[in-house]
Amino acid sequence: MATYHTLELSDQHLVEACLKQDSQGWELLLQRYKRLILSVPVRFQFDYDDRHEVFQNVCLEILKNMASLRDAGKLRSWILTITIRQCKDFLRRKYMERERIGAAQEIPAPEPSADPQGIYLAVERKAVIREALDEMPQRSRRLLELLFFTERPMDYSAAAAAIGLSKDSIGCIRLRCLDKLKHILEARNYRS
Repeated sequence: MATYHTLELSDQHLVEACLKQDSQGWELLLQRYKRLILSVPVRFQFDYDDRHEVFQNVCLEILKNMASLRDAGKLRSWILTITIRQCKDFLRRKYMERERIGAAQEIPAPEPSADPQGIYLAVERKAVIREALDEMPQRSRRLLELLFFTERPMDYSAAAAAIGLSKDSIGCIRLRCLDKLKHILEARNYRS
C-alpha cells in the first residue's frame, strides 16, 4: 500500500489508488468529497439520518462504478451526479414506502431547491468557495465558517467566544476576512 503524505494528490491519482483497492486512497477521496456528497441531501432537506444513509449509498455507488469513470478530471461532477441520483432514488423509495403504509400525506413535496441543475450549480459554487477558504489563515477561515458556513451560523458573541476574540472586534475582522476571501476568489477568476 502506498503512503500519501499530502491531500494535494490529483483526482487522477486518487482514482488510480481506488482502482488498485488502496484503502488510503479511498479515505483521501472521501475526505476530499465528503462535504460535496453531504451538501446535496441537505439541499433536498433530508434529516440527519437520511443524509447519512444517502452518503453511504453514494459511497457504495462510487466504489462499484469507479472503473466506469472515463475521465478522472470530471470526478467531482461524476460524484455530484451520483449523489443527486441517490437523493432522488431515496426520495422515491421513501414516498413509495409511506404510500404503502398509507401515510403519503405526511411527505412534503420536494422544494424547488431539489432541482438537479440548481443543486449542481449551488454545490459547485460552494465547493469553489470552500477551496478558497482552505487557502486562508486558520483563524480567518474559522471565523467565516462559524459566521456563514455552519448549519446554524453563530452570532458575533458566540463566534468571538469560540475564537477567543472580543465581540466588538468581530465586525472589523469579519470584513477583513471577507476581503481576503474575495481576493482569493478573484485570483481564481470566480464569478458569482
